[in-house]
Amino acid sequence: MEKERNEEELIEAEELEEEAVEPAEDDSRFDKIYSKVASNRYENLRTSYIENKAKELRKRKK
Repeated sequence: MEKERNEEELIEAEELEEEAVEPAEDDSRFDKIYSKVASNRYENLRTSYIENKAKELRKRKK
């Protein structure tokens, strides 16, 4: 009787572990999206900084 319970608990534990792994795949998908967003934001900030510096240099030349 106890062996059956232990086997059932092990099976349930394995099922829970499998379910826990599946959401991680969704998280990694979102991590990739957020990583791209952060990368794009950084690139935009960098571009804006460069453009502002160029604008300042043009003003100084005049």
